[in-house]
Amino acid sequence: MRKRKTPYFAILALLVIAWLVAPDLLDPERQTNDSPAAPVMAEQGTLFEVIRVVDGDTIVIDYHDSEEKVRLIGVDTPESVHPDKARNTEYGKLASAFAKEKLEGQWVTLEFDAEERDRYGRLLAYVYLDGVMFNKTLLSSGYAAVATFPPNVKYVEDFVALQQEAREANAGLWQGGAGEGAYVASLTGSEFHVPDCPDAAKINADDQIWFIDAAAATAAGYTACSCCLEPQ
Repeated sequence: MRKRKTPYFAILALLVIAWLVAPDLLDPERQTNDSPAAPVMAEQGTLFEVIRVVDGDTIVIDYHDSEEKVRLIGVDTPESVHPDKARNTEYGKLASAFAKEKLEGQWVTLEFDAEERDRYGRLLAYVYLDGVMFNKTLLSSGYAAVATFPPNVKYVEDFVALQQEAREANAGLWQGGAGEGAYVASLTGSEFHVPDCPDAAKINADDQIWFIDAAAATAAGYTACSCCLEPQ
């Protein structure tokens, strides 16, 4: 018995029909480029309720039915609840009040970096409120300074840029415009000075940052000049 040959024109006809009905099936490149892309979520994760704010950079959340402290990565706000009350500053209280207003009772998502916890057992995270990273909000508002500790450095470049913008805008703890304030420091330096200090005179005008008091300068990470001031 002879095998029946499949008519090639029939196969060709089927291919033409398939192309007319669903061209993407026969054109992988077109399928990749023209088909709608799956939506990409900027931040994915479980929502956690913020039970309370400890201070500007530390919160307590309901983490899988357990209260957990979360230390925000890459930022440091001035002290406000330190056992040594002399170390607490007005800017620290302002940062804490800002965080309480924005976060307490809200639902947030967490993003971890290289390490999930610090040596004190606290969660280390980038905290997102309505999809916006609150770590960045603190920096751009001038309520925090950059404090990055490797290996948790995923957003360090963004953080430094935001801090620079806050400084230039004299926001929050960077208050004090050019030539205004009780103390002056260099944007790239580490010490603050009284205006008539010889070292202060060496700071170019476009490199100056002014502070309304010593507490604000210290909170921003500067130390008192060893020539014109007693260490704070």
